[in-house]
Amino acid sequence: MKKRRIIFSILFFIIFGLLTDCIDPFSFKAQEPEGLINIECLLTTMPKVHHVRVSRADKFGPEFVGLNRGVALAKVLIKDDLGKVEILEEQGSGVYFTSPNFRAEIGRTYNLEVQLKEGQRYVSLPETVVPVPALDSVTFQSVRKPSLERLTDEIGVQVLAHFQDPLDEQNFYFWNLLMSDFQVIGEPELNHNGPNHPTCPRCPNPLECCRICYGRELPKPTRVVTTDDIDFNGNYQRREIAYIEDDGLRFKGIYRLDMQHLSVSPSAHRYLKLVGQQLSISGTVFDPPPANIRGNFLSLQNTQEEVLGHFIAADEIPIRLYIDKDDLEFVLRPQTLIPTDCRAAFRGGTIIPPSDWNP
Repeated sequence: MKKRRIIFSILFFIIFGLLTDCIDPFSFKAQEPEGLINIECLLTTMPKVHHVRVSRADKFGPEFVGLNRGVALAKVLIKDDLGKVEILEEQGSGVYFTSPNFRAEIGRTYNLEVQLKEGQRYVSLPETVVPVPALDSVTFQSVRKPSLERLTDEIGVQVLAHFQDPLDEQNFYFWNLLMSDFQVIGEPELNHNGPNHPTCPRCPNPLECCRICYGRELPKPTRVVTTDDIDFNGNYQRREIAYIEDDGLRFKGIYRLDMQHLSVSPSAHRYLKLVGQQLSISGTVFDPPPANIRGNFLSLQNTQEEVLGHFIAADEIPIRLYIDKDDLEFVLRPQTLIPTDCRAAFRGGTIIPPSDWNP
């Protein structure tokens, strides 16, 4: 019996060896598709340094999330209908800047041209700058919304624009949030030693500094707020243009909101509306279907090439709003405590206010 098992084992290894010897390795390397070119630019009538970002978008999926890598050494031009040309300079990989105080002019038509170092050329469709209706005022108020938590509501600040929409004139609006500054309020008097303190672990150790710091962020949640006047043409508007969620830190002091009141073209409005719909997807049955968001760029070498991004030329009215917690009807309670030096608790925080801070 034992001898039979030995024989079977020997035969098994012989057969296995013969089978593996018959298998020739076949090397196969899948060709990854080259990423799509993505071009982004918002040109406005405010004199400043404008920038264009040129990147190559990698694929996105459940197994791999690609990076948007900047495309360097490109030639980037902004042209108008009078033949004027603005040549942009690269500062950082894939980011190209105009000269200081460059701006668009109302009534002029612009397009953006990008030529890569390999020779490919991409040109945007023309964008005409139309005047944006003036704002009478911008106000804010505390709002309470239902949240996913049964016992608590979401608290935030609603920003409202008050303006007259022109009669018998089609207008497309876009309200763009910018990086904003706010006070970070700490409680250094509540500081305690750490658990590994050599003499008095976890003992009270009040600090003299610092209670007020200044942070910078893009207001949350991120939303794309754009609309046309098809439903309110010629009517006076009191319209929500921004919403900032109270996370327990943002409105402990003063929050300075910076944003833009813009007029955009019909194609830019459609593009922004689709982007906003896709950003609002949360995984429910009420979500909009996935969309193929096409911009306004064309490849001169291959008209079938898909190019991402959009060139927007718009009239701008800047908005700066100081939101003081004392002017809010209510804020999130309890607020988040920072029981230490506020500089240590908030990355990038500083005790020096912005040079133009003037609440």
